[in-house]
Amino acid sequence: MNVPTPPTILIADDNPTNLNVLFEYLSAQGYRILVAEDGVGAIEQAQYGQPDLILLDVMMPGIDGFETCEKLKESPQTRDIPVIFMTAISETAYILKAFSVGGVDYITKPLQREEVLVRVKNHLSIRILQRELKAEIAVRQKAEEELRITNAGKDVFFSILAHDLKNPIGGLLGLSEALVEILSADADETVRDVAMDILTTSRQVGDLLLDLLSWAQLQLGKLEPVPETVSILKEIEIAVALINVNARAKKIEVVNEVTETVEVCCDIRMTDTVLRNLLSNAVKFTPAGGTIRVSIEKKEKELVVTVADTGNGIPPGLIPGLFRLGENKTTFGTAGEKGTGLGLPLSRDMVEKNGGRIWVDSTQGEGSRFHFTVPLAK
Repeated sequence: MNVPTPPTILIADDNPTNLNVLFEYLSAQGYRILVAEDGVGAIEQAQYGQPDLILLDVMMPGIDGFETCEKLKESPQTRDIPVIFMTAISETAYILKAFSVGGVDYITKPLQREEVLVRVKNHLSIRILQRELKAEIAVRQKAEEELRITNAGKDVFFSILAHDLKNPIGGLLGLSEALVEILSADADETVRDVAMDILTTSRQVGDLLLDLLSWAQLQLGKLEPVPETVSILKEIEIAVALINVNARAKKIEVVNEVTETVEVCCDIRMTDTVLRNLLSNAVKFTPAGGTIRVSIEKKEKELVVTVADTGNGIPPGLIPGLFRLGENKTTFGTAGEKGTGLGLPLSRDMVEKNGGRIWVDSTQGEGSRFHFTVPLAK
């Protein structure tokens, strides 16, 4: 068992009687005591013994207590050691000078032992708290530096992912689509099924990669919105055209009810990602023969975009956790499609980054309506 080391107190006084009285009294209280009879000796003892507290007489031969304290505060080794001055002079000018040179307290002579003990205990307690705070700051600074290094490593990792995986997966997706298109209707059914499975898997991997990269950039603070004025009609048309490939494979009709050119102010990359995720979810959970509708509604300062489907609907108990990572339960789509579990939390983060809101209302057996807002252009 480690026994705590008692605090060390340096007493500097040229009066042997004062030294002896304080030495005996404070030693009896369990403190380790160092002594010095002049300023030079006090500085040497402080540098060597590194006391927790210094009781320093003002009037000493050679350099006085004020100059001694100034020299102690100039040295990195001793500047943080608290100094309590002791003197028979109680004039305000002396007291003010004691504090101006770095003292933390002032005791007038003749010394009262009980008063000395109280002041010693108080300043030692403060000293302990300062050390604990300094240690905590050092720990946090080390943790921050380690986090910075870790994040830098993540940046490199995700840059490699983006560079080395996006292009091959994009190529794989293009080849998969071409393979499905060139297979004639009278081709072997097994071959056509395998080709469609390859295309479906390629799309799932591509969506997962995009979501992972976007989510990672958001978490690392590397993906900040760059607002610009854009036409929401154009962006919805692009998103609908992209999702129609998947929708047609499930015989789902995607209806774009937006005909008005409305300008909004947002980061177009983020808004496109949100539209893609909401439309992909709608296709995933809508059975064959169903319908997906995209509509907008202008409010005073924002535009509400709605993606509605005629799918299975969402159980009420699952709705509160839909947009929170780790709480949204990934389920299979109506054709057995797998999800990444990142789409809706990522969409929430991106909508909120653009100053908007996202929510859902759903009825089991009838479908779901996902809504998000985008600020209108001024």
